[in-house]
Amino acid sequence: MRESDHITRLALALLEDVAAEAVCGSVGHVRGVRVALEWLVQVGAAQRWQANQFIAQLAEPIHDPVFPDGEWYARSILIEGALDHWYHALGLKRPDLVQRAPASRRYAYDLLDSPDGVPLNPAMCNRYQPGERQNILNVFRAREARAMNDGPAIVHPRDPGWIVRREGEGLVLDQMAWGFPVVLTGKRGQKLKPKPVNNARFDKLGGFWKRWAMDPARRCLIPATRYAEAVGKPGRMTTTWLSLKSQPVFAWAGLWRPSDEWGDVYTGVMTANAPELAGIHDRSPVILAPEDWQAWLTAPLDELARFDRPWPADDVAIEATNVLWKSGGERRPFGGASG
Repeated sequence: MRESDHITRLALALLEDVAAEAVCGSVGHVRGVRVALEWLVQVGAAQRWQANQFIAQLAEPIHDPVFPDGEWYARSILIEGALDHWYHALGLKRPDLVQRAPASRRYAYDLLDSPDGVPLNPAMCNRYQPGERQNILNVFRAREARAMNDGPAIVHPRDPGWIVRREGEGLVLDQMAWGFPVVLTGKRGQKLKPKPVNNARFDKLGGFWKRWAMDPARRCLIPATRYAEAVGKPGRMTTTWLSLKSQPVFAWAGLWRPSDEWGDVYTGVMTANAPELAGIHDRSPVILAPEDWQAWLTAPLDELARFDRPWPADDVAIEATNVLWKSGGERRPFGGASG
């Protein structure tokens, strides 16, 4: 490889890294980025105005990285589009989403481990379908904890969703808001609106999540018929649903707690995905076999490590749809039935 080709690839690698960081927040240190962009301008891959626009986008604030609106999509489209164009101009193939996942995960999980809060990567599992109430009661042999209205058919963060928890010697079906509220601090030190943190990494149950995970009374089962992941390029991501062939209703391992902000709340525990499914997402819910439900709800924390594994991929049914992720999983781009 020529020295110039090597420098070009280094420049692109740096820009890929900073693009992943930009999805999770503003990028303040851009000196190296300016050097990389200048190199692309000099070799004829980038125009000067494109380089300037790229830099400008890195400094733009994202007010809501968990529920991105127009500002997130505008930034993502501009940054991703610029990188796609430069790779094409150089005659190079851009790394796919799986190859770029480690950088995205690193920046998203740096936020996850922060003491102030835990915003998540927008592509993380942020919607699922619990199924019909009576069917859940039958499968889990639970009773209703109290009188409750039915929740939404597709649950999103902050929505009410069903959970199954222990009460006395039996199981009860309860309804709570999906997502632990975490209050973040703005640039001026002001308190921002709470963010719902609806996923908890299994390997952090002994760290950030330990105060709840160590108490069996704060563990729960999340009934689900299927869950969704976003697939594709930012701005045009579509919804892919995953379910189990062997269990029409399955149990997703969860944690719950009371909160001052939203009452009782819950979050779902995540683990590394099966290699065969890594092209959809590199993480997946911790799914528990029926014979393991009681262990999750009663065993000491140090005995739960055996559940830190993905469900076998050959039992996972995949339904790729053309439903835009930003639509909430319900509307197709040009009409039609829900996905």
